[in-house]
Amino acid sequence: MTAGMLAVALCAGLVALAVFGPALLRHAAPTLVRVPRLAIAIVVGGVGVWVVTLLAIGPVLAWAGSGPALLPERAAEVCQRCLSAANPISADTTDTLVPAVLLLALPVALALALGAGLARQMVRRSSRSRDAASALLHGARRQLLHGREVSLVDAAHPFALTFPARHGGVVLSTGAVRALGEDELAAVLAHEHAHLHQRHHVISALVEAIAAYLRWVPLIGAAADVLPHYLEIAADDRARREAGTPALVSALVKLGERTHPAMPQHSCPVALHAAGPERIRHLVRPSAGLAGALPAAVIAAYLVGMAALAAAVHLPYVSAALTGCPA
Repeated sequence: MTAGMLAVALCAGLVALAVFGPALLRHAAPTLVRVPRLAIAIVVGGVGVWVVTLLAIGPVLAWAGSGPALLPERAAEVCQRCLSAANPISADTTDTLVPAVLLLALPVALALALGAGLARQMVRRSSRSRDAASALLHGARRQLLHGREVSLVDAAHPFALTFPARHGGVVLSTGAVRALGEDELAAVLAHEHAHLHQRHHVISALVEAIAAYLRWVPLIGAAADVLPHYLEIAADDRARREAGTPALVSALVKLGERTHPAMPQHSCPVALHAAGPERIRHLVRPSAGLAGALPAAVIAAYLVGMAALAAAVHLPYVSAALTGCPA
């Protein structure tokens, strides 16, 4: 395979994943809901692979093209030696109008800009989480319930939710404690602590931060939309194993609404919730058979293939940077 062919394969794969990825995720749902942690890996992996593949296009085009030099002659020679050292495919190049150094600089600039944007979004989300937790937990008391530490809020409305551990962790209202039986309370606590132990806040924050800039890409928009559902299903799966399906379903019915009514609506996305009747059908009548298995296998294999192609571009550059360019 030549560098030009690899560039075409990357571009075609990038477009196909962006366009057809959402449909594959939808059709794979009957299988993915049965293995929610794998579903989360596929959804997050799809976003990551798409971004990494996008950043690989410039470097592979730099192997294929030989454009006008923008650097001084000596620096240009060093740059060309580094490109040759990083190119595991072929030394053949084609004259182009775009300088090779520009093809390398653009993805680096894009990666830096995206990284700065992600950091800014993560800081903003953390600030919203801290403010929402501070408002909700005013006057709350820490208490052990079923061997788990929670923040107990004096409120008649039954609710349960989870902030990141540094902002308060699991929050229950006194109304929820009164409304739930012992088994139901154990199921809710298992659900909420699953969010903490499986780092769901970090996963959600990262994907939402990327989607803030790339939601126009169909795959990334679909991934951001479906991820919260799989995070809740994964927490349900943990609670179901620990406390049983009947207790979990009964608790979801009793909790009903998602949030404490005093919480500002714009703050709700920073917390993860143990409520939602839309999940009850999956718990009571889980899908069976092979429905969704083929699309799930296709998208998983596709992501592995795209990741391998992107790695074939990035790793030689990393190796050349670590070992140095030949004299």
